[in-house]
Amino acid sequence: MLQFISEQQAEQNGLKRARQYKDLSDRQIIYKILRGDTFLFKLLVQRHNDRLFRIQRSYISDEDAIKDTLQQTYMKAYENLDSWRGNAQFSTWITRIAINEALKYINKQKRYSDLHDFNLNSDEEIRLESTEQTPDDDIIQQNLQKLLGQAIDELSATYRKVYIKREMEQMSTQRTAEKLGISPSNVKVRLHRARKQLRQTLQQQVKFPGILY
Repeated sequence: MLQFISEQQAEQNGLKRARQYKDLSDRQIIYKILRGDTFLFKLLVQRHNDRLFRIQRSYISDEDAIKDTLQQTYMKAYENLDSWRGNAQFSTWITRIAINEALKYINKQKRYSDLHDFNLNSDEEIRLESTEQTPDDDIIQQNLQKLLGQAIDELSATYRKVYIKREMEQMSTQRTAEKLGISPSNVKVRLHRARKQLRQTLQQQVKFPGILY
């Protein structure tokens, strides 16, 4: 007799299977995913979701929009998982994707806003609201990465060191404090200021879409 299970039950079964591998490193999990155990990607999502949400929230205030950009982040990461070479931590790699997706959202919102400011026709508005991939998307992605790198480089050394250790190297607040010889409270203050400066710099850049091409 055939036994049918709901989509929710299938999801729960997948999570149960994935939890059996919870002690594996990101690298080991990715190796298994690339060999066919794709259900294990759920583990990577669970491990990094809270941190990536906080990072994107430092760029985007709309939580519904963050859910969408996070979904795009995971899709990009999954689709390009075989391009991760292991020369950087997976957390660093997916963090860059998350920030890029946040910046793309900001840029699209600004471009859409500009259309209304100039009262362009509705056909062009619909075209820009479309989620379809365009030939320019790869160029935008590359230039957003460049802008992000430049913005991080422009941070003062005091803020840049904290930002890199906390967000890129995924160190804890305590570990970062020990490495830099400062208090945990100073780490939190400097990270907050670094995020604020990056957000201001990047938002200023995307006010002028032409620079992205």
